[in-house]
Amino acid sequence: MTCDQTRCRITGAVTVDSVGGLLRELQPQLEKGIDTLDFSGVESADSAALALMFSTMRQARRAGRTLTFTGLPPSFTTLAELYGVSDLLTA
Repeated sequence: MTCDQTRCRITGAVTVDSVGGLLRELQPQLEKGIDTLDFSGVESADSAALALMFSTMRQARRAGRTLTFTGLPPSFTTLAELYGVSDLLTA
């Protein structure tokens, strides 16, 4: 994962094995006020990717901010549709 002042680009796998570490890495970035998570570098993902997205959205909302997701792989859309939460990702 690489971050600048307003966005973090996530790379590699976003799976049940990696999401805990990603959340720990993202926490200070969210506190600094990043507003975009870029998933264009994600090579593989499972349902834990959705958990990551919803957790970071909640943290941003608690701080009174919104969080934008970009570069979502098609597998994210498929997972969100499968779980019936695709509308929440655009809300």
